[in-house]
Amino acid sequence: MAPDRARRTRRGTTIAGGVLAVLSALSLATAPTAAVAKTAPVLAATPYMGWDTYFAFGARIDEPTVLAQASNLITSGLQTAGYRLFWLDVGWWQGKRDGSGHIVINPNQWPHGMAWLAATLHAEGFKVGLYTDTGINGCGGPNQGMYGHYQQDINTFARWGFDAVKVDFCGGDALRLKPSVAYGSIHKAILHNASHRRMLLNICVFPQPGQVGGGFPPFASSSFQSWTFGPSDGNSWRTDTDVGSPQGITWTAVLRNLDADATQPAAAGPGHWNDPDYLGPDLGLTDAQFQSQFSMWAMLAAPLMISVNLSTLTPPALAAVTNAQMIAIDQDKLGSQAVQAPPAEVVSTPISPNGEAWTKPLTNGRYAVALFNIGADPLQISTSTQALGLPPASSYTLADVWGGGTSTTTGAISASVPGYSTAVFVLTPA
Repeated sequence: MAPDRARRTRRGTTIAGGVLAVLSALSLATAPTAAVAKTAPVLAATPYMGWDTYFAFGARIDEPTVLAQASNLITSGLQTAGYRLFWLDVGWWQGKRDGSGHIVINPNQWPHGMAWLAATLHAEGFKVGLYTDTGINGCGGPNQGMYGHYQQDINTFARWGFDAVKVDFCGGDALRLKPSVAYGSIHKAILHNASHRRMLLNICVFPQPGQVGGGFPPFASSSFQSWTFGPSDGNSWRTDTDVGSPQGITWTAVLRNLDADATQPAAAGPGHWNDPDYLGPDLGLTDAQFQSQFSMWAMLAAPLMISVNLSTLTPPALAAVTNAQMIAIDQDKLGSQAVQAPPAEVVSTPISPNGEAWTKPLTNGRYAVALFNIGADPLQISTSTQALGLPPASSYTLADVWGGGTSTTTGAISASVPGYSTAVFVLTPA
């Protein structure tokens, strides 16, 4: 169990289709630094969106699987909805190097090579990411990390044409590396890659304090502290342990990761985001629970990375992840992360601690408000614009994101929320 953290919580703890035009609007890379031209756009100016292989297939991925999933992203409408970052996670490489230390891929797994794969996915309108580790080994097995090869491997990824790198910390923990130092070195390698390619860096220090064993890692080297260096070295950083695995995810894990991600809202903003881990539709959550995971990840301004076999994605899950208003809340250019209202400012009927209210500032003076029911029983959850600290207005228009329709209020915000569900409203002052 994780040690206490200085935060308020609410759960009694402290803790391949037709070729499409490349979409130039998608911008990804490391957080702005002096090494990047001032005229260059902020990369990951809004939370990145896409699909990752890990929950979907574990380490069992290959070229035909990847191309089939890319085709599913296109034909399902997910790519059009914004899911354009295609990420190869653990298992794409088995740790083999040549005599010069260069990565050697399995030709049976990737018969056309990695550069061809990246170019093919680029032609379909995607950006493409890879997985590695700060240490010698990766979470997928021996020698799958980049320790001793930081610049060499980043140069290889850039030469192949990849746009993003997820760097895990299984091997880093084994070597007792200091996360801020290791990721600082990788950030520098990205900035100085031989191809001058801009690349996104996802910092994946996932263990909670003591999770590795024997009291390791200490708090300062755990996921709970990545926010202290993440904004300067990367575009996103994990804020707690894995929310699930290829075997599925649980509601308890969703609530835990939501709690952890909510501790440092000020660390998030254009170009750098708190990351509560992947979205797991159809992986053990009910439809209501997944709707809440998606709603709250969007309220948190989190990266929206789906990880499931898209050929089996159910209609309710597809409808949830393509809700345009919910996506717009996540992608709002203000880049603010939602915060939870104090329990005293929320009333539920029947009286229950399971009713919550969250507020997220949006552009043009608007606000998103989520009324979140973390329990199984239905609740009438009520609050007000005054209680949430919204600016005074003669009235607000409330647009119901999931239910549809609009209404007007002079202050009261209330909804009947089924178990495990979330009602979300966009409030616009008169």
